[in-house]
Amino acid sequence: MKYFYLAIMAMSLSPVSFANKLIFPVSHPKMDLKVSDPFQLAQAHLGVKLQAEDFKLIETKKSLLGTHFYYQQMHHGFNVEGAQLVVTINSMGKLTKIYNNSTQLPSALQKAFIPMISESMAMEHAWAHLASDGKLLERPTSTLLFRPDLGLVFKVNISTSSPFGHYSIIVDATDGRVLSVEDAALPRMKRAESQVKKQNLNSRVIPFSSALANFEKSEIIFNLFENVSFVIGSAQVFDPNPVVTLGRTDLQDDSDDSLFTQAYKNEELKDISFSNGVYNLRGPKVTLVDFEGPRIAPSTSSDGNWVFERSNDEFNDAMTYLHIDRSVRYIESLGFIGQHAVFTKSLEIDANGVDGADNSHYIPSSRRLAFGHGCVDDNEDVDVILHELGHAIQHHINPSWFGGDTGAMGEGFGDYWAASYSVTTENGLNGEVNWVFKWDGHNDCWPGRKLNAFTPTYNRKRSYGAHAPVDGGISDELWSTPIFQAFLEMYKNGVAREDIDKIILEAHFGLGSGVKMPDMALSIVKTAKDLFPDKDYDQVYLRHFKKMKIL
Repeated sequence: MKYFYLAIMAMSLSPVSFANKLIFPVSHPKMDLKVSDPFQLAQAHLGVKLQAEDFKLIETKKSLLGTHFYYQQMHHGFNVEGAQLVVTINSMGKLTKIYNNSTQLPSALQKAFIPMISESMAMEHAWAHLASDGKLLERPTSTLLFRPDLGLVFKVNISTSSPFGHYSIIVDATDGRVLSVEDAALPRMKRAESQVKKQNLNSRVIPFSSALANFEKSEIIFNLFENVSFVIGSAQVFDPNPVVTLGRTDLQDDSDDSLFTQAYKNEELKDISFSNGVYNLRGPKVTLVDFEGPRIAPSTSSDGNWVFERSNDEFNDAMTYLHIDRSVRYIESLGFIGQHAVFTKSLEIDANGVDGADNSHYIPSSRRLAFGHGCVDDNEDVDVILHELGHAIQHHINPSWFGGDTGAMGEGFGDYWAASYSVTTENGLNGEVNWVFKWDGHNDCWPGRKLNAFTPTYNRKRSYGAHAPVDGGISDELWSTPIFQAFLEMYKNGVAREDIDKIILEAHFGLGSGVKMPDMALSIVKTAKDLFPDKDYDQVYLRHFKKMKIL
């Protein structure tokens, strides 16, 4: 089947982005009274002419400080990838924030009709390019977008067991050519680039139709609220890890089991499911599933108790469920619940995945998490568990969290979310406070990361992706250092962790794609002042951002 679309062939496909993407307008009461439409109000403050017919309101979100209106830029009926106008109105009806990442398309145009492939054909072309001889791990998706640099394209998301990965594949919508391929999952540490296998005579390439049919036969859809009771269970876990609890940085993966005895703690498992005499680690906040290799089903219990030691997969299952469930409930306790919720449904997690690699990742296309078990099992360390949850937090608040410096900031925020919890636990302020992944890393497995990397400073002429080398450090640490050091200063001075995290989470609302570190830093500083006008929290953040030359 073929479609036809009206293509806009420009003399130049280079887009022009507006400067000063993030703006905190000075209120003009007369204008606010006359203009009630958020789009018109933002346009008046921007001082540029945005055509209302080129923007579509796609989502409205509420947060602690206001309501955020997300307008998607359109081009002849197609979404322009990453081009949005986000307008924030506070509870008093005043315009407080504008994030403008819309694109000024070239004006010299030529109209032409061009044939276009179908969505299913785009997925077939993407699958053929992967030359997969494995299985689909998730249901594939395809989205039709306008890219100013490429024209009309399909963005195809395919997850496959061989070659293992969660791929984002750009397919030309006019002829089916594959323009780019990347493994779009977000790993906790840098891994070798995925090698997409080239089709050859020795490879048993599986047709896409067969792979999809096999996936649909095996797909499991959980209905959590059908014939299920939610009950309290218990588990033996680490909290956060044996290095912190025992104050021992000499522990290794092969250390004697007896050394860990005093690190175990007994904790409640909230809202696990009970049905037909079986307890499962599936609840309203967290659902353990098996979608990646090694294919090991989540453990169950006949009595609701998961009392195991670190050598058992059941221990990792309980660790994963407990700490993500607890962190999600903590976020809700800050006020992000109901209309203000970050998470609106249970997070699906594979506690024994990543094809057995010594890594863990978040998958933006499906919003799932998976943890690997190489060396120290990743989910033996709460730092790793909460780091991956950090990615989920950002992508749930801002689904357009890509481009700009979001790669480095995503990793840095995940490190912050992990470490800021760790310091609040027993012995958390002792030892190497500025380490993250204190058990999973900083040992014979891998060096981990730190949160006091003061040598690298921000360069506005470049963008910062994840895990990139920078000035003798890592791009992730360029972001985690100022926000964690600000946290540490305030926390040691008696400021509640809850107040600090309210600032960080709230600052993520009202932003779109292409966020740079100065944008995010300004949002944090402004949010700190708006949430706590009688405190100097904004000045603490400002000082630490200036130290890294981010502001």
